[in-house]
Amino acid sequence: MNAFVASPTAPSASSALINYPCTGLRLYAQPLVLLHGWGMDSQIWAELPRQLSQFADVITLDLPGFAQSPTLKNYSETDLHQWMAELLPECCYLIGLSLGGMLCSGFAARYPQRVAGLITLSSNIHFVATESNSAALDRQQYLGFLEAYGDDPQSCLKRFVALQAQGDQQQRQLIRQLRGMQVVLDSDSGAQLLKLLGAIDNPLSISQLVCPTLTILGEGDALVPVTCGDQIASLNSKIEVAVIKGAGHLSHLTQPDTVLEQIKSFLDHQLYALDKAKVADSFGRAAHKYDGAALLQHQVGEELIAGLVANSELKKLIDLGCGTGYHWGHLQAQFPSAQVTGVDLSPAMLAYAASRHPEGHWLCGDAEDLPLEDQSQELIFSNFALQWCSDLPRLCGELLRVLKPGGQLCFAVPGPQTLSELRGAWQQVDTEIHVNRFYSLGDWQSALEQAGFSQVELQTTNQLQRHSSVRELLMELKNVGAHNNNAGKQNTLTGKQHLQALYAAYEDYRQADGTIPATWEIIRVRAIA
Repeated sequence: MNAFVASPTAPSASSALINYPCTGLRLYAQPLVLLHGWGMDSQIWAELPRQLSQFADVITLDLPGFAQSPTLKNYSETDLHQWMAELLPECCYLIGLSLGGMLCSGFAARYPQRVAGLITLSSNIHFVATESNSAALDRQQYLGFLEAYGDDPQSCLKRFVALQAQGDQQQRQLIRQLRGMQVVLDSDSGAQLLKLLGAIDNPLSISQLVCPTLTILGEGDALVPVTCGDQIASLNSKIEVAVIKGAGHLSHLTQPDTVLEQIKSFLDHQLYALDKAKVADSFGRAAHKYDGAALLQHQVGEELIAGLVANSELKKLIDLGCGTGYHWGHLQAQFPSAQVTGVDLSPAMLAYAASRHPEGHWLCGDAEDLPLEDQSQELIFSNFALQWCSDLPRLCGELLRVLKPGGQLCFAVPGPQTLSELRGAWQQVDTEIHVNRFYSLGDWQSALEQAGFSQVELQTTNQLQRHSSVRELLMELKNVGAHNNNAGKQNTLTGKQHLQALYAAYEDYRQADGTIPATWEIIRVRAIA
């Protein structure tokens, strides 16, 4: 290896991989693999691998010729993807920086079954501008770098350091930090990878991505213009784009907390993403038992309706997530001239509701994609249903869309303290997800206000239910269809020994009267469109 700068921090193992085993509660079954960009090895990640290892196994991967990573004979995109295929776990989350992000995007498109999710930082469709995509580095500037690297690799890398720092509010500090990183790099590998950086053409790969994907861009990046985010989103509407204000090419170094929060939020969303088909099926199977078990839910719904001002002139309203139609009659009595339409995700629930109230109006639909016309409703009522939506901005946008100006939104949902005892007991048993995540009062307020609602009023209260046993609690949750349908749930059976361990762990929460408690945090919301 032709080391043009000695590296006292190079890993001792003769390998491209460095492992950071999880040091805390492992939330993700698949490891996170980080792949750096051109000009710097895995040192560029700084503290990010250790921060991520608080909740996942983390692996950093050095590109061939960097640090202790052996060189390759050929450096085509296909060769690099094959190299990754040989080194990566069977399934993982990929986090790629610049060139690393471009390689990860191509790998995820080529090997979709091996990538649980993809995050790219400061990564473009093309690194070098083309006639069809000017949101990239100027071609002449790139060719100048290519020539400069051939003449003097070390001087070229110093120039590259300055360009990576350009546009960042902490430019001077970042340059000092980068120049303090000493790297071992095979000069021929560096040249080949720099050529590859200019040659990768990723629009097809990006359009073919099927895994959840987040693209993080720096607002002032001089290498990857922030405007490329629009082009990336136009190729694949499912890709989430986040812009870090005040950052350049290396936002994870100058704004580490913000970038870490973006990554953690994205991963959590995948972990807790709900399978809507399974949700609908769970509630459909529970339809005949639901009303007998949902005593708390019905009580909260009745209180919500009692708080609504009776209006004989109101003409159209929906009960969103109507379930068995339990509240249909209450709403009709409160608004006698209105057409009350029950909307639910579950066809089986709607069939049951229609059998009990054949005079009612029933509509199958998803709250995040309502089959209703714009400004068609004067009131949206919802009770213990909207917690099954995972995209709050999209949900709140839909609610605002279908409400007439001045129309009212009134709903109740469980908050994050709900079933805290059950969650805590399960955490003593294993690291899997057994209890759904619930959004906080602040999450709801922010989403509603950003969507455009006014006069947003929220309150939260805790109610304690008491059960004779943990089994009784679990059966009640089953009878109201509240199964765990998160994407992060592992496909393992909850066997007898597993349940016995849960029962034992729950003893920590047993009350003095011998009962088993279950906390329900109830968030009540009113807002005006």
